Amino acid sequence: MSKAIIVVDFAYKGTQRKGHGTGRKGLSSTLKYLQYRDKVQNQLAANRDYERWQDRGMGIHWRDIMKNSDAFQSKHVLAWTWVISPAPDLMALIPEAERRDLVCDLTERIVEDYYLERGFGVPEYSYILHDREAQMEDDDETMQQLHTHVVLPGTAPLDGVDRTAVYNNKERGHDVLFREIASRHFSEALDRLVGPDWQLLREEKLEIELEQLALDNPEARSPKW
Repeated sequence: MSKAIIVVDFAYKGTQRKGHGTGRKGLSSTLKYLQYRDKVQNQLAANRDYERWQDRGMGIHWRDIMKNSDAFQSKHVLAWTWVISPAPDLMALIPEAERRDLVCDLTERIVEDYYLERGFGVPEYSYILHDREAQMEDDDETMQQLHTHVVLPGTAPLDGVDRTAVYNNKERGHDVLFREIASRHFSEALDRLVGPDWQLLREEKLEIELEQLALDNPEARSPKW
């Protein structure tokens, strides 16, 4: 099976604390970690001019994001926590000076299209860009792995009502839609910035199973709502 060109994943923090890393305390701990991640691991954070959170309505500080998560929570979900991670070998084809802007642009396109294609309005969200060195499969080489962590509320706008709960359910194909949208946007960006030769590195299959992310902070997976 071919390797995905971009790995996306959604997890959540429930409204009730059911153990370590869950509920409000779990969300606040995750947000603090994302905001204050070790500068040794996060090359971008070493730059004082780097703006940690990109605010699209949830805030630019973990306290603001917590406050808005409380305000926009659903019955079961305090906040959704996404990861969007383009494949490092394909990102290496992009000029280094353009990579950060590309990952941010991809993140916003994926968020907005995912909600619109599901019939919702685009909700408030904030995201943060992280930079790490990733070990490549079957290789001793490490490569830069730029990725974003996105925090979204448990509800979203919907025509005819103020807000409604949003649930991501594998059995209803939401994960497949998520990957299709992400793959489409990254493919288009690669075609534009690199040209069609990037496709020689792999043949993307939309049926590919969601790869296990070895990123910063594993989250509880979505239940079968």
